[in-house]
Amino acid sequence: MKGDYFYPDIFNDVFGPVMQPGSSSHTAGPCRIGYEAYSVLGEKPDKITVILDKNGSFAGTFGHMNEDLGMLAGAYGLLPDDERQFTIKDILWSEQIDYEFIFGVIDESSHANAVKFILEKNNKKKITLVGNSTGGGMIEIVNVDGYQVAYFGEKDISVYDLILKTGSTDIPPDEKYREYRLTHVLPVHDTDKRKKQLFDSVTGWIEYAEKNNKNLFEAAIDYEIAFTGWSKEEITDRLRLIVETMHNQCTAVSSDDSRLVETPFSGYHFRQWKDYREKEKIFAGSIIDKALYYAFRAQTMSKGVPIVPGPMGNGGGYIYSVLRAAADENPKLNDKLYEGIAIAGIIGVICYTRTSPTGEVIGCTGECGMCASMATAGLTYIRGGSPEEVEAAASLTLQATIGWPCDPIPGGDNQPCTSRIIAAVTMAVAFSDVALSGRKAVLPYHEVVDIADKVGRALPDGCKCTSCGGLCLAPTALKSKEAFEEWRKGEK
Repeated sequence: MKGDYFYPDIFNDVFGPVMQPGSSSHTAGPCRIGYEAYSVLGEKPDKITVILDKNGSFAGTFGHMNEDLGMLAGAYGLLPDDERQFTIKDILWSEQIDYEFIFGVIDESSHANAVKFILEKNNKKKITLVGNSTGGGMIEIVNVDGYQVAYFGEKDISVYDLILKTGSTDIPPDEKYREYRLTHVLPVHDTDKRKKQLFDSVTGWIEYAEKNNKNLFEAAIDYEIAFTGWSKEEITDRLRLIVETMHNQCTAVSSDDSRLVETPFSGYHFRQWKDYREKEKIFAGSIIDKALYYAFRAQTMSKGVPIVPGPMGNGGGYIYSVLRAAADENPKLNDKLYEGIAIAGIIGVICYTRTSPTGEVIGCTGECGMCASMATAGLTYIRGGSPEEVEAAASLTLQATIGWPCDPIPGGDNQPCTSRIIAAVTMAVAFSDVALSGRKAVLPYHEVVDIADKVGRALPDGCKCTSCGGLCLAPTALKSKEAFEEWRKGEK
């Protein structure tokens, strides 16, 4: 935590940023960091140098999650929702902007997702900025031109004032640092309207709701009012916009696949599932059938079709897939979809409060596992579950995912990611029923999150999104990675 008034919320951390397709931590996060470097420079650079830790996560998966496109787009002045990131290399070439990626050592940060930008203009102006992509598109700027700072994209501030806030006696003598500015990138800005965090566990959430004679959704709205300073109407409008974006994320490719970003290694399964379900009755049942139908579409990447993380890149789409499938079967649930998304969002907030729910820190438990627990909580709520049943569903689900590694195989047709997404979606449906049947989870949700954090951090580094451990060590996976790297050379 970074103080009583800087804590996670639905719109910044969980379902933010609304972005172009990609990874929230490997595409959106580094894009935002690059954008902060661009903001400090104050103009478009004519040379971009990006330094990555040779043993870090970005180096391990480089190109597999469009890391290079996100970084270059940010340094050029684009944010994660700008579809020009897909053509950024052509843009740089046409404007004669040089760029280079160097795999070395970043002394200013030990974070697995650290990245260092050096931007230059006319051989006269040069700035260096180091940041960490901390998950879900969230960032932490830790160094500017050798000065240690702590900045999270929450407000506009000069580099000079930012250095002063650290309490450092090493103050820049040059007046230019008063002009150098970092620009907010978070949907909800940090203002003096923010109140202290209302609760940081489901137990506290339930206690708050009971004390104030409110249901969980109303308590979730109160949480966001305390964080944002917005009105109830502004918050519900934002929730409905997020639901609309999630719906488009899960359905757009069905009506138009002309903008689909597809390579020989994409491994999209939406076509096969469509053909299969038209020929066969899905043995697992209609809700799981439809949930997977939407989830496979949410997994695709189409230029200009924004996605909602939650917390991983396409996670919002997977959560929505579960709730949408339930509403398809039970139309009376349609009007409660946005309430279910809010419930899922607060479960995500609790995860962000107690851990860093990203594969680079605690493995895939922090992505697919927590995504599944968010989905089942939202589903259980809109089905009429009690607060205790909502917590039981989330806890039971997350307990089943403890220790999952994050080991995406470059060139491996989105494996094992797709397997875990399928598990997350189907588990969310199953554990909702299990909780509603009266099964107790024994452990409160926050205790499971705390254990997930401990177990995940103890995983070998190779099992935390570096593509050099876990299933990535299988002989066929190594061949897949080699084939992918050869293909990338031909694409440059």
